[in-house]
Amino acid sequence: MSTTAKVMAHLASGNTRQQDAYHVLQSSGLLDILADYHPYPAGTVPIDIDIPGSDLDLLCYAEDLDVFEAEIHNRIGAVAEFQCVRSGDLPDQRPYVTCNLQVGHWPVEIFAQSVPVYRQNAYLHMIVEWRLLQLWGDAGHREIRRLKQAGWKTEPAFASVLGLEGDPYVDMLHLAEMKREDLWNWARLRTSF
Repeated sequence: MSTTAKVMAHLASGNTRQQDAYHVLQSSGLLDILADYHPYPAGTVPIDIDIPGSDLDLLCYAEDLDVFEAEIHNRIGAVAEFQCVRSGDLPDQRPYVTCNLQVGHWPVEIFAQSVPVYRQNAYLHMIVEWRLLQLWGDAGHREIRRLKQAGWKTEPAFASVLGLEGDPYVDMLHLAEMKREDLWNWARLRTSF
């Protein structure tokens, strides 16, 4: 799932919810509206660990967040439940804009940062989670969904399964740096289910 086109093809041929997400993204025109910002469908839906109420995540690369926010307000600000929030003022965090809206029955979250998508934390988290799910198969999908339905956020759920005790968001970034084979060998020894 290295490109938007590959993720969309994956969704189009996926399970019922993934196919529905594909149709919502296509029919809404969001990918076209965000085309200048390299939108990338990410999060739990593409890797098949979403639960009822999960949102569709779109990661974007916006060099100028002021321009991005103004354009998004102009293009989709009238859509149901639309709102944008600016965050990331911490010393170790780049500023970002998160826009939320409702498209049909799907909540959608658009995340933009002045960092290319493939270097954004949400992308790196999703890629390492996808690699782990490929190792774990159906049992991994079931366990992560079980934890999410019990109220866990995605990264803490993965960290729990792996027995990680630090900050799950940071720990998952460290795991994303590992080569697939090294990750699988390491994870086989630590998986709790």
